[in-house]
Amino acid sequence: MDEEDEDVSKLEDCWSTISLHPLDETFCLDGEDVEDLSNFSSYPSCYESYGHRQIRVFWDVVQYPIPTSANVKSVKTTLRAALNQMGFYSCVTIDAYGDRMNHSKDDLRDARISHQPQDEMVVDLIIGSHTHSPLNIVVIPSPDPESELHRVLKCLQKRHHQILLVKPKAHEQDGHFLFDSVESVVDCTQDLDGGKPIIKGRRMEDTTPVVKDLSSLASLFEGPERKGFVFWDVAKYSNPTRANAALVGTGIRAALQRLGHYGCVEILAFGGYKMKRKHIKHDQYKGARIIHIPQGLYVKAWDLYAKSLNPGPLMVIPTPDPCSDQHRLLTSFLKEGHYDVLSVKPPVDEDSPQDESFLTYPDSILGCTYGLYGGYPILRGRIKDERYPRLLQFEQWARGGVFVFWNLEDFPFPAGWSPDAIYEKIEAAYSGADGYELGDMSIWAYIDDKEGSWGGDFLKNKTWESSIYFLPGGGDKSARRNRMLHDILLWSRDMVTTSAKLVIVSNKDEVIEDKDFSSRLEMLEGWGYKVFVQPGSSFF
Repeated sequence: MDEEDEDVSKLEDCWSTISLHPLDETFCLDGEDVEDLSNFSSYPSCYESYGHRQIRVFWDVVQYPIPTSANVKSVKTTLRAALNQMGFYSCVTIDAYGDRMNHSKDDLRDARISHQPQDEMVVDLIIGSHTHSPLNIVVIPSPDPESELHRVLKCLQKRHHQILLVKPKAHEQDGHFLFDSVESVVDCTQDLDGGKPIIKGRRMEDTTPVVKDLSSLASLFEGPERKGFVFWDVAKYSNPTRANAALVGTGIRAALQRLGHYGCVEILAFGGYKMKRKHIKHDQYKGARIIHIPQGLYVKAWDLYAKSLNPGPLMVIPTPDPCSDQHRLLTSFLKEGHYDVLSVKPPVDEDSPQDESFLTYPDSILGCTYGLYGGYPILRGRIKDERYPRLLQFEQWARGGVFVFWNLEDFPFPAGWSPDAIYEKIEAAYSGADGYELGDMSIWAYIDDKEGSWGGDFLKNKTWESSIYFLPGGGDKSARRNRMLHDILLWSRDMVTTSAKLVIVSNKDEVIEDKDFSSRLEMLEGWGYKVFVQPGSSFF
């Protein structure tokens, strides 16, 4: 422990060389002036139960057809068995998309596969994926990472849906069909970011690494994957045992999932001199993927986390004592802002020893967790305050207000107007609207994402304070309308009320001519939303 204390100043010196984005200086590890996360204790437990969520399969039978020689019923049976083997046990519904098939509609109907010859898969994905009922979504085949379908899947992943991609292998052209065996389906199934699926914070088939020195510790922080980390000082709180190790690992990872982190979570247990080696070697302890860290590497772990390429959330258990060097280290880290740091302060019961079961319940963990949020919000549904975000992310379960989707290629912002002035002008137009409160308005502006398109240097420096977000709209008018439609539908699935007003600034005649776009707007009106399509000139 003395070695760790001496390294605190060294780590603080190294942070001065890291490029960070400072936030407000106000913070407090004990919860004052910092958001209390206990309101997430009521988060439904089904959100963590990936295995029993409804499973919906979206299959593009044009991109990856079912061979004429294949038995369609056997295909569905094989898929269901593969999902069961991966830990997904709920009912499976399959929708097949495409107007060209090797089998008749009767064959699909007999196998209980729904055929959607004309429907757009992306739209059906969004409409069928409600925020309040997360799904296990399987897409066949895996889409191009640069496609609009992949972007929408990323948006759905942010909304707590588990995304599985089935990626057929190139050698199948010699006559082998992916669904000939359960093993081949399992082998070709990935999560959205590549690799085997992540279930409850752990990637399938991963084994618990053994950390013996700084080099093996550093390997945990390598790679582009956005991992969450837990720095748990077991010498100060609740030394894990054989009996509770598995439950503790599940409880901690479930707490981070409730806060919106669905990547891998590495739990690092420090204070090794307090831990018995026979516990470390026990299968149940390894099965929980709780990684024992040798003495003297605590501060080194902070250094490695600070330098990682894509840092996920960091949870510290327990909150360090206010007068300790560890507390000074943590507050210095929080001041830098760029990271999502969570501090867990376990409850104190004066009449009993430490309650070792505390960390087995996500409700208990979240009720004692505090944080300050910076670059990558992990709270579910937080809007990412970026000047040019690729993923549109609304405040989930948002209330009423005015929400504007603006096609800047049809109607550019007037010359000489700042984004703040534009926001105020539109806000004034709706300030007297029924049920509208000042400040409850956001604008999403779609631009051509080709190099040299509208915006130029203007987008390189965010100088406005208003809720205006610029998004790439695609390379042509059709792509921009599709992307805008998809984001509007995502917005509608996030809302808990239909009192919101949806304003679409675009060419009205072109919207009407686009049958898919206009029919979806009619659907939203049928749901009770007030929808307006108007030119940008109407505000100025």
